[in-house]
Amino acid sequence: AVVSTQSTGGMVLLVEKFGCIVGFNDYVMGLVVVAAGTSVPDALSSVIVAREGHGDMAVSNALGSNVFDINLGLGLPFLIKTLYNNSPLVLQEITEGLLLQPHTKFGLILLFILLLVYFLVSCNQFRLNRTVGIILFLLYFVFITYSLVQELVCDGEC
Repeated sequence: AVVSTQSTGGMVLLVEKFGCIVGFNDYVMGLVVVAAGTSVPDALSSVIVAREGHGDMAVSNALGSNVFDINLGLGLPFLIKTLYNNSPLVLQEITEGLLLQPHTKFGLILLFILLLVYFLVSCNQFRLNRTVGIILFLLYFVFITYSLVQELVCDGEC
């Protein structure tokens, strides 16, 4: 576990330094490079099991790994930090005029995308095909575009 944490920390540091060299901020590098780096192995394993005829396992892997990453990857460090400090961890101070926290905004967007994906797949009788793949890719592109525009316009302040 310690080796894994150190290698992950090293990877994030390298991505951060590379972003500094090419002129991208940490947000962009985390959203695109680190996210892709952690998702590619899951995607490859999903492709392998899908080609073997286990489509349900491929979809379960894609959804399950992300749920695991979000709940354990975010939940455990926050739990440890709050237990250690015996106080809540403040992600962002609430200021007057800020109606919706950025974290909440992204959470709602991701929830909307999840519901849209469920609706799309259910309308397609729970079958994945090229059209569904193109729509999912476009949804990802829209999310990345929105996230980058949000970061550039607001600079983390809205």
